Amino acid sequence: MVQLTSPFHVGIVVPNVEEAMAQYTAETGVTWHSVQNLDLDMLAGGELVSSRVSFTYSVEGPLQIELVAGPAGSFWDIDLYSGLHHLGYWTENLHDDVAAMQNGGCELIFGGAGEGGQIAGFAFLMLPNGHRIELIDVVMRAGFEEWFAGGSLAV
Repeated sequence: MVQLTSPFHVGIVVPNVEEAMAQYTAETGVTWHSVQNLDLDMLAGGELVSSRVSFTYSVEGPLQIELVAGPAGSFWDIDLYSGLHHLGYWTENLHDDVAAMQNGGCELIFGGAGEGGQIAGFAFLMLPNGHRIELIDVVMRAGFEEWFAGGSLAV
């Protein structure tokens, strides 16, 4: 069993990140970091999959809101995954935590593509109840903190 007791973000799939930012700000006053648009290489079912993703995180926390959008057919397709998408956690040992969660009955949905066909950087897992968890390797934390401070996201 993995000890995941403090999520740092909740991911919400939206049709358009900028429009969702404006709506949430108008209704709640929440403010946002700059929008990130990334082309990601991921591993899903042992296959390399590439997708563009747009996302931002709220400035306010400690539990930040992530707004995320992706193209049709992607893991962030609004028609497939609308609304609350996942809880996100930092992990100090991505591979061991993924293995432990799989041993506990979770399904690895996809993760960042690393060397030699291994996942790297992040992984999405589905709990037996159908809810999703994102694990993000702490080696990426400095890049996020640079982005949160007003710089570029370095991943």
